[in-house]
Amino acid sequence: MLKIWLLSLLAGSLALVVFASTPAAAAKVEAVGGATTYGAPDGESLASPVAAMVSQADGAGYWIATRAGVVTNFGQAQHFGDMAGTSLNQPIVGMAVTPTGNGYWLVAADGGIFSFGGAHFHGSTGQLTLNSPIVGMATSFDNGYWLVAADGGVFSFGGATFYGSMGATALNRPIVAMLPSGSGLGYWLLAEDGGIFTFGDASFYGSAPGKGYAGPFVGMIPVSDGRGYALVHSHGRITPFGMSILRNDPACDAWPVVDVSVAGTGAVLLRTPNRQPNDSPTNLSGKIDGEYLRELIIHSQSCQTPNEPEFVEFSLPLSQPVQTSSFGWRRHPIWGDVSIHTGSDFIGPNRTSGGPALAVADGTVLAVLDLVAYGKTIVLNHGGQIATVYAHLSWVSVAAGDVLETGHALGGVGSTGLSTGVHLHFELRVNGIARDSSAYLNLPDSLPSAG
Repeated sequence: MLKIWLLSLLAGSLALVVFASTPAAAAKVEAVGGATTYGAPDGESLASPVAAMVSQADGAGYWIATRAGVVTNFGQAQHFGDMAGTSLNQPIVGMAVTPTGNGYWLVAADGGIFSFGGAHFHGSTGQLTLNSPIVGMATSFDNGYWLVAADGGVFSFGGATFYGSMGATALNRPIVAMLPSGSGLGYWLLAEDGGIFTFGDASFYGSAPGKGYAGPFVGMIPVSDGRGYALVHSHGRITPFGMSILRNDPACDAWPVVDVSVAGTGAVLLRTPNRQPNDSPTNLSGKIDGEYLRELIIHSQSCQTPNEPEFVEFSLPLSQPVQTSSFGWRRHPIWGDVSIHTGSDFIGPNRTSGGPALAVADGTVLAVLDLVAYGKTIVLNHGGQIATVYAHLSWVSVAAGDVLETGHALGGVGSTGLSTGVHLHFELRVNGIARDSSAYLNLPDSLPSAG
């Protein structure tokens, strides 16, 4: 069972909340723009992670599908069947509902289509060799549907007309979503960085890079007459373009938004927890753990007003630290390859452990984790999108949600995870990105180093 801890922050200030152990397959639904929520999958009853959701046009209900093809229905949405008990060649990645709401389709990563209720099968790419996996689908008003691949390739079936694709163009970031125009005579493609590509009568109203927003983006919400759209970021921010007025501020929620569905005059957002890395150790484990921490911190602090850390803000992570490895490029002590070291390593004097790891500033425990490369790890939230990470601990003396003062003992310096000896791996992260902490820690002028 994966442990995820969520931190609630109000107006950028730290707030103590209750943290729960949550199954990796769990999900939750967030309503914006006047939409209504009707619940989310239990989590305990799901055997695979949630993959997609789609709503009735009037917003009176919605369906949520898992990667294994199991469908749960909420509100007035009716259950028309699913792929429970069937072995799939590829996981489900998208879902679409008929215009009347009397059926739905599921689409797998290979483009295989599964139709239920009044949804008719018009064809699939399941027998084709694709250059890139399918990432979603959209329905046309003419009894058909489109499939879109991560490289921007578009496939049309039934009454859906092909208006063009990005399949022959090298993209900076993969396509993540497709949205039909108001007339159904065109469509938009959304890239992960918020780039917009238009086809048919779908007009261009702007893009996220043009407004200075960075990704990842996960979906689009149209204006009913097609004269605009809103883009949905993984942290929940909704940005309007054209005639759209739909907005939403980012939420400090460790669970990212993975899908979005139009519901009446608003939309519902589907959130699921990121999978904590637990694969066998390799030379990529440190990078994978670091990316997991980056996303956890970014989403947990996304509602905070960013601050630039200052030199006087931080104390020392050990009482008498001896630095054994600094931030930057180095030859990895285990794998031998040259890679970026995203923190600083410390031990105590005379090669002792140095006592417990210490909080370098006031903050709240964002997470207590057990990672492949980092081992037993504590993440502290200091507000202002500033966080610190303490890794390779032998034991932990705090829990997620604890509010701490500078110098509070966090746990014992150890050698858990991928480590060649007892030491503290310490990181400073600003908006999730690791920085060289030596520019901010109050290190002694004559800080000893290991000989």
